Amino acid sequence: MPRVNIAADSDILDELEQEAKKKGYTLYAITNLALKAVAEILKEGGDSETLMSLVEYYRIIRDLEIVPVTVWYLENLIKMAYDSDQKKAIEICETTGMQVASYLKTKASTISELLDIYDKIKEMLPIKDISVKQNGDTIDFRITGTGFGLESTTCAAHILKKILEEYGFNILSMTPSPGGIILVKAKANLTVEDRQK
Repeated sequence: MPRVNIAADSDILDELEQEAKKKGYTLYAITNLALKAVAEILKEGGDSETLMSLVEYYRIIRDLEIVPVTVWYLENLIKMAYDSDQKKAIEICETTGMQVASYLKTKASTISELLDIYDKIKEMLPIKDISVKQNGDTIDFRITGTGFGLESTTCAAHILKKILEEYGFNILSMTPSPGGIILVKAKANLTVEDRQK
């Protein structure tokens, strides 16, 4: 195959060359792999942001040790847990929420930064939409795509509750609905410094 010259930022090429050497690749081989991946993403309907989204998603699933399973499997597993011991099932969901929240705080210090991360990786998540609306001194969150059954949506709601609490919100009401819709009304807990601003 004939070789062609490709224009790229020199800093990126230097970084790519260093990382390729560490892994035992030639710059030629790693460039071909990268271009093939981009071509596949574009063929699948992705855009220029999709590759970076995949990188961020990869980091998250690696860091949290997420195992990909089907929604059907999770739905049935959560339903069995609720049928067996609802209190323990909710406790597990809340503990998961605390673990996820703790990790997310290392990536995003504010809820706005967290929503920016969601925007980057939402194509890879089952969560279809996150709506946040200021309503006087409260904030309304509407999350869609968190499950099908009431049990899985309730579990997702408890995970969300712990995440929002980690970001300084006091949950006033939380309504999970079958079909994966969670409505949360929350109020930001203001610190003394926040009140003085």
